[in-house]
Amino acid sequence: PRESDACSTSAGRRPRMSAETRGCALTEDKATKENTVHVRTDPKFEDWATVRGFCPNALPHPSAWSSRPLLFRLSGDVHKIPKESLRPAWRRFEENAESDYLKLNATGESEMAQACLPVNTMSFNFDTKLFTGKGMLRLPSKETAAYFEGKQRKSSMLIQGRFKRKISYRDIYTGQEFCHPVKSPGYLITKAAFAFFKAISPSLEANIAPESEKKKIPNSTHFMSPLAGTASVIQITEEKDAPTLSSTLRITEDLTLAGGIFKDSLKEKPDMAKRISWRRKYFQKIKHLEQYSFDPDLVYTFDFYNDKLLMDSLELSILGSKYDLTKYLAGQPLRIMAKSRDGMDYLWNFELWHERQTEAWEETKADKIVLKTVGAT
Repeated sequence: PRESDACSTSAGRRPRMSAETRGCALTEDKATKENTVHVRTDPKFEDWATVRGFCPNALPHPSAWSSRPLLFRLSGDVHKIPKESLRPAWRRFEENAESDYLKLNATGESEMAQACLPVNTMSFNFDTKLFTGKGMLRLPSKETAAYFEGKQRKSSMLIQGRFKRKISYRDIYTGQEFCHPVKSPGYLITKAAFAFFKAISPSLEANIAPESEKKKIPNSTHFMSPLAGTASVIQITEEKDAPTLSSTLRITEDLTLAGGIFKDSLKEKPDMAKRISWRRKYFQKIKHLEQYSFDPDLVYTFDFYNDKLLMDSLELSILGSKYDLTKYLAGQPLRIMAKSRDGMDYLWNFELWHERQTEAWEETKADKIVLKTVGAT
């Protein structure tokens, strides 16, 4: 598969985009009401727009999404991009010489954040303060059939790269965080879910802000667990041995180079499923996380797969029933992310939106558009 040079955050350099990635990028010259669309949200959350960390109120029009009805893109709070790119899309961003989109919405919206990332057929490069590497989102399709065959998996996110400095396993988390409160499915269900996940993941750090939250603290609703104990598969290699990301790649669970109790794990636990289960259970204990660190001289390849989350439709499949997540997200994206435990820096942060979350869905729902892949030849 080809690679898309999605971004570079080095000081003084403008991010570069390949032809595939430019598919839904907008420039300030082209930013008009016609090529942007309002995000549908709950009215009670609309006044969060002036708070740092709030999700965008407008997106590029779905007609420009290369994987429509999905928009898979970089998150604007990690990658800097031109100002005011979406302001004309909604009356809230009124013409005012003293204010602009970045001031009103400090997460920023821009050409880079709006750029579509490829799905299924290509990897893309990314770079942040703590990590540099590649990513690849895979959903069931003819290109990815060999990967999903014989598995219950509904999605896969591959991440590969290097940490920019030595960091304790204790200090890197992955999960979900939300700009503003989500719509709760009910107190009893929420409480039961918390109790269940806390039981199987003692290191889980989570909070659900009430819908009536007045303090407007971004990301106060979150579910975060240590990366080392959460990733579905982890493979640590020297650079020369790193696997090439592809639509069909299945990586091997191998933490031999992490040392410690993992030094002879391939020999002692030849069954890969058992190695994965053992590693995930082991790193649920904080004292074990504190004994290991991510090494900047090694290449880490992670596979995050899921058998319940239908990313191509943003639905949750449980016991034969499907639940529309967009109803609970209330105008927010689903995130694929990892960040430092202190919350200061991200390793990666990607957004997944569905057209149902925009006003454009009313225009096209009579003629549903199926997911199309990007970069196929």
